[in-house]
Amino acid sequence: MANPIAPQAPASHPGLCLCLVAPSGSGKSTTAQLIREWLLARGHSVEVVKLAEPLYRIQAMFYAEAGIALTPETQDQKLLESVATHLRAIHARALADGFLRRLAASRADVVINDDLRDDRIDWPALREAGFVVVKVAARAEVRAQRLAERNDLSVVKDSPLDLQMARIEADYVLTNNGSLAALQAQVDGLCRLLLAGQRADADAEAVA
Repeated sequence: MANPIAPQAPASHPGLCLCLVAPSGSGKSTTAQLIREWLLARGHSVEVVKLAEPLYRIQAMFYAEAGIALTPETQDQKLLESVATHLRAIHARALADGFLRRLAASRADVVINDDLRDDRIDWPALREAGFVVVKVAARAEVRAQRLAERNDLSVVKDSPLDLQMARIEADYVLTNNGSLAALQAQVDGLCRLLLAGQRADADAEAVA
């Protein structure tokens, strides 16, 4: 049996690391985009680094073999979850270690992850790497409507991963049941708070 690669040491990223956590349809990608736009408008560099990046590559390969081209945002959730399960069976830390390698290569002021779902391996790895968790909360009926509008290739209802996400402790919570403007107002407040905290930490280190 092949030996897995040794676990990746926690990445030491000098900037702010944010992790958005929520079930599908809650608005994680929208929230990530709003945070990104807010930071870019104020001169900060931002990179979105996904845990599931290799899963999307494998999904594209499956569909290419079937003669179907996919757009980057298209999701076959059943396939993605199945591939993740098999990948973890081969090497439990495969997704986490790959993510940490990409994180270590980032030179952005702020790194955003918006696809954390596993609380047993991936979340401890991100917490150790210094990520702040922002949960995006939306009512079940709102999420269902958004998922119906997305036209994903397949949707996993009541996924076991939803229970795992619920066990991940949030540092901040945003609600996304209403308008984009309402979400934007929350994002504005969150970004100001996070940057103020980061400046306070930097000042404290300088004094020390």
